[in-house]
Amino acid sequence: LSLAAALWLGLAAPARADLVWTPDGGWKAEGGIFAPLFGDMGAAKSALGAMNSARADQEAGRYWSALSQYDEVVTDYPGSVFAPEALFQEAVIYINRHQFEKAFDSLDRIVKRYPDYPNFNGVIRQQFKVADLMATERPYLWGVIPWFKDPDKSYDYYESVIKSAPATEYAPMALMKIALVALEHSSILDSAETSAKAIDALKRLINNYPQSMLASDAYLQLAQIYTGLVLGPAYDQGSTRQAIRYLQDYLFYYKDSSGAAEAEKNRDSMLNTYSGSQVLLGDFFYYYRNSSRAALIFYNEAITLAPKSPSADQARAQIAKINKGELAPMTPYDMVFGRYNDHALSPAQEQGRIEKLATEAFQARSTEEFLETPGAEAVEVVNGNGQTQEFEGFAPFINPTGNPALPDQIPLLPPPGVSPTQ
Repeated sequence: LSLAAALWLGLAAPARADLVWTPDGGWKAEGGIFAPLFGDMGAAKSALGAMNSARADQEAGRYWSALSQYDEVVTDYPGSVFAPEALFQEAVIYINRHQFEKAFDSLDRIVKRYPDYPNFNGVIRQQFKVADLMATERPYLWGVIPWFKDPDKSYDYYESVIKSAPATEYAPMALMKIALVALEHSSILDSAETSAKAIDALKRLINNYPQSMLASDAYLQLAQIYTGLVLGPAYDQGSTRQAIRYLQDYLFYYKDSSGAAEAEKNRDSMLNTYSGSQVLLGDFFYYYRNSSRAALIFYNEAITLAPKSPSADQARAQIAKINKGELAPMTPYDMVFGRYNDHALSPAQEQGRIEKLATEAFQARSTEEFLETPGAEAVEVVNGNGQTQEFEGFAPFINPTGNPALPDQIPLLPPPGVSPTQ
C-alpha cells in the first residue's frame, strides 16, 4: 500500500527537479527521479530524447520542428519534470517569432498548472517581457506576417502578472507600466478613458505598495495627469484640487528628494490657478450682481489659498476698492434697468431680522407654555377702559362698569335642562 501511494503521488504531482541544459550534454535532470515518475526508464529516455531533439532544432532555428516536439512532451508526459520546461521553451520560441499571444499563453499554462516549477520567477519575468513587447512591437501572424500593434492587450498581460505575483517587485512595476502605456497611447478620442486607466493604476500602486521605490513616481505621475486636465481658472477646479493634493502628499513624504523643488513649483502654480478661480467668482458678484459682501468672501478665499500668488494680489486690489466704497462700472443692463438689486441684507438689517424672529418665536412659545389647562385657548376681552385682557379657557362675566366681576358677583347659570325661571 505504501509503495502504491508513493507511486500514485509521483504520477499525480508535478515533478520538483531542476533541468539543466548544456550545449555538449543536452538536458539533464538533477535528483534522479525518472523511475518513480514514469514507471520505467524507457519513458524517461523517450521524454529526454524528445527534449534534446527539440532543443537542437530550436538552436538551429528549425522552430516548427522544435515546437512540434515540445508539444509532444507536454501532451505525453504532463506530470513529468519536462512538461513545464517544454512550455517555457515554447514561449521563448514564440517570443523570437513575435507571436506574443501564444508566448503568453504557454507561460500562463505554467503558472496555472505548475506553480512549483523551479524557474517560476523566470516565468513571471518572461510574462512581463511579453506585455512590454505587446505594447511596443508589432506581432507577426504565424510568425511571418507583420500585424498591427495592440497596446490594449498589454493591459491584460500586466494585470495577469499582478494577479500571479502580487508580492513580487513585478506587481508595482506592472501597475506603473499600465499607467505609462495608457498615457503614451492616448489620443483625443479616448483621452478621458486612458487617463482614467492610468489614474486607477497609479492609485493602486500608492495604496497597495506604499513601500515600493515607484511610489514617489506614482505621486508625481498622478499630479502630472491631473495638471494636464486643468483648463484654467474659468473652468471646474476638480482636477486642480487633485493635482494640489498629490503634489502636497509628495512634498510631505519625499521632501528631501531630488524632485521636491519641481513639485513645489508645480504646486504653487496649481494653487495660483485655484486662487484665480476664486477671484473670478468674486468679480462676478462685484461687477454683475452688485454684491460686495459675496465678492469679499471669494476674494478672501483667494488670498487664503495662495497668499503669495499673483491671484492673491488681484484679490487684495479688489478688496481695497470695496473698502473705499467704489462701485463697479455699470453694465449695459444696469444702464437700461438700473443696477442689479442685491437682495442680501446688510449686517444691521440681518441682525434686526434675527431678533424679530426670536421675539416672535418666544411669544408663541410663551403663550402655549403659560396656559394652565393643556389644550385650552386664550380668549381676549376688552374691558370698559379699552384695555385688553387674556383669560384662559373662558370669557369672564363683565359688569356694566367694564371691570371683571368678582366671584360672588357672577350670576349662577341653571343646570342643563332647567329654565332660568326655575
